[in-house]
Amino acid sequence: MTGVALYGTLAEYYDRIYSFKDYARDVDVLLPHIRRYGPAGARRLLDVGCGTGRHLEAFRRYFEVSGVDASAAMLRVARRRLGPRVPLWRADMRSLDLGERFDVIVCLFSAIGYLLTRRDRDRALRRFYDHLVPGGLLLVEGWILPERFRGTHPHLLTYDGPDVKVARLSLTTRRRDRSYLEMHYLVAEEGGRIRHVAERHVNALVPREELLGSFARAGFRARVLVGRPYEDRGLYLGVRPTDAAPVAAARRIGRARAKR
Repeated sequence: MTGVALYGTLAEYYDRIYSFKDYARDVDVLLPHIRRYGPAGARRLLDVGCGTGRHLEAFRRYFEVSGVDASAAMLRVARRRLGPRVPLWRADMRSLDLGERFDVIVCLFSAIGYLLTRRDRDRALRRFYDHLVPGGLLLVEGWILPERFRGTHPHLLTYDGPDVKVARLSLTTRRRDRSYLEMHYLVAEEGGRIRHVAERHVNALVPREELLGSFARAGFRARVLVGRPYEDRGLYLGVRPTDAAPVAAARRIGRARAKR
């Protein structure tokens, strides 16, 4: 995975950079899907790729929440936000092993896009499956769908706070089934110097059928929604069946296809 600066060196500035994002609205959009497709009386929710905990902060109005992230720096920010009672783990989604099960798992803000191979996506989906109760629901916000990629374009984002100023200039390009996002940050704090940080994010452009295949191989019954606000990325919903037979069959089919 790449793009470590924003999630490490710049973790303290992450919420300022994304101050425009309405996390509570994201949760309000997802709640009807959880109520419709999730288990009755869903209580425990895990956010994989929870970052600084902004989605968890909104979700905990409705659920007992926990979070996972690969970045220790992001988790430190989340801990300050959420307090000591919210369980937070540092882990890679491909090797997740918490020893617990949840009613709902979410993986948002296109974190799945950092998994560049089908093998890695299959591994992550199987780990998600094993952390859900029977009948549990997985919600994954995909990265940009290949047909929705709009080509090379520069973008400028600024944050003008009283104690810190941030300017981010980014450029996105595509080569085959990868998108490459080059970002340059200028950060100025009161009484300090201007810092320049550069980073590169590489994400997989995965057709919806291919990602749904990873869901199926893991044992999920899955579908993808591409209506607003997910028309560019897709919202993938996977339910862990309550009976074991379809799960075993789905995994056998997945292994057979993988051998071709």
